[in-house]
Amino acid sequence: MNLRDLEYIVAIERYGNFGKAAQACHVSQPALSSQVKKLEERLGVELFIRGNQMVSPTEAGCRIISTAREMQRSARQINDMAAEYRDPLSVPLKIGIFPTLAPFVVPYVTKSVKDVSAKMKLIYREKPTANLIMEMRDRTIDIAMVSGPIDAPGCDFTPVFKEKLYLIVADNHRLSNQDVVKADEIPRDELLLLDNDHCLRNEAISLCQEKQIGLDLPEDMSATSLLTASQYIADGYGCTLVPELGMPFIGRANPRIRFIAIDDERFVRKIGFLSRKGCARKHILDALCNQMRNQPPENVTVLH
Repeated sequence: MNLRDLEYIVAIERYGNFGKAAQACHVSQPALSSQVKKLEERLGVELFIRGNQMVSPTEAGCRIISTAREMQRSARQINDMAAEYRDPLSVPLKIGIFPTLAPFVVPYVTKSVKDVSAKMKLIYREKPTANLIMEMRDRTIDIAMVSGPIDAPGCDFTPVFKEKLYLIVADNHRLSNQDVVKADEIPRDELLLLDNDHCLRNEAISLCQEKQIGLDLPEDMSATSLLTASQYIADGYGCTLVPELGMPFIGRANPRIRFIAIDDERFVRKIGFLSRKGCARKHILDALCNQMRNQPPENVTVLH
């Protein structure tokens, strides 16, 4: 069995047709059919049920094709690992970003990477921070943009900038006419938190240090994004904390909310990159961080 065999059976399962699979693999249909038949004979099981119009995998075929995909993925990772050392710019840079930052920073990160290398291709993955740490360890991603500092075994955190956190309320809320509030004026019993996977939730709990957070909100009310939370708030359900980079996007999406500054230097989050120790592409990350510090987003404070 070789990687070409794996490519054939994965393609047949994807397209449900020998002709389309052969076309995708750039071989003739007779050649593909003959090779798959030889593979079935070698394994001693049928991989596909052949119909007049469609081809579908057998139970054994489903399990074998699933493993074939994993083997293809591993083969690609081996090639990418070698290329990282041979020619680091030739392999796409896989960047993970957590959900309460990704929507607001992806265009900026893309521009910064292109300023470092016009030929560098990018692959983004939006995941909660805990997932990004796991994906760093199994090499699914190269670097992760996170709110830190984070002490993850085998990883380094490189700070880039910090942004302020703001309180948002509905335009008819009792605080809506205030430009600034002190930390102890935040109505904690009205504070709407994002779901458990979000680091902004943990930051809000840590900053507010109050067991009664969200006590006045409907039980089990939840939001998985800041945009959803802002809609709830515009409809009269409490308040929440949002990062400064998200303000223009959230404000345009929902003009019924008001942003209020918080007079407390603790209400910030530090943004930077998590990378594996000994990463072969560390020099690319260093160049990216320097570029972002030299041309940071508006209204953030650069960190070194």
